[in-house]
Amino acid sequence: MDLRHIRSFIAVYEEGSINRAATRLHCAQPSLSLQLRNLENSLSVELFVRHARGARPTAAAERFYKHCLSILGEVESAEQHMRDWAREIAGALTVGLIPTVAKSVLPQVLPDYTERFPNVDIRVVEAFSGTLTDWVVSGELDFAIVTEPPSHEGLVLRALSAEPLALVSGAESGFTHLAPVRLPELPPIKLVMPSQQHSLRGMLERYIRVGDIAVERLLEIDGLFGALEFIHKSDWSAILPVSTVVDEMDSGKFVVNPIDEPAMMIEYYLIHQTQRPLVRASRELVDNIETALKQSAADWSGWQKNASAPRKRRTASRQNKRQAAE
Repeated sequence: MDLRHIRSFIAVYEEGSINRAATRLHCAQPSLSLQLRNLENSLSVELFVRHARGARPTAAAERFYKHCLSILGEVESAEQHMRDWAREIAGALTVGLIPTVAKSVLPQVLPDYTERFPNVDIRVVEAFSGTLTDWVVSGELDFAIVTEPPSHEGLVLRALSAEPLALVSGAESGFTHLAPVRLPELPPIKLVMPSQQHSLRGMLERYIRVGDIAVERLLEIDGLFGALEFIHKSDWSAILPVSTVVDEMDSGKFVVNPIDEPAMMIEYYLIHQTQRPLVRASRELVDNIETALKQSAADWSGWQKNASAPRKRRTASRQNKRQAAE
């Protein structure tokens, strides 16, 4: 078995027809049929059931297809790495980002990236995870950063970072900045939520249904910038990834509260097609985004530690006073 056999098998599997696969591979149909028979003989399994309308994959073919995608992806990746080393980083990238990453991380990494790689043309598309996944599958995007891991075959999925969610409110909300909150203990809040297309919506609705979040009023706003501006000028709140506001913690625009209960986390994933390995320009940008996401999570931890230190000192002082009185 060699790479020619693997590429031939994948073509027949995906086309569902030896004739269509031969057209795709620009080879003769008898030659492709012979390659398949040789492959089946070498593996000692039947991969396709031939019929008048084409070739139906067997259970063995279903399993073999996944292995072949992985093998071909690794080979393509190795070839791409070597091509990258042999020439300057250049070309065009079309990148998909969810709104949180586009708002919080992209402004941090893009200026330096464009300065370092002036010959890379970048197009950034902002959308929700499901839409971005569809565009990666169709080949419209080179890669995307999402929060909802897809189960689609033929995609590479890699976890980049994870961070907690926080309660983000306007100054008129009455909450104390950086004071931890337990959502089930709060009075009903005015809550801004994204639409059903956003993976965060389903998570929040589950907590509302079980009574962990009491809601006075609900307002649906899909645009992250619009939602934040509305919250800034009102007494409404939203539950958002901490990277969304970590750079504005001391701006006075928002009251941000860590959520002690229930603990809420969000994960960021890189996705791209298995058969379209990331070129060097993409890998450089992904590395920068990953670093920035992890830095945002570290910055948030720093804010929490600084905020908790005065509370710990006050608690210790009260304990010392009680002990002295006794």
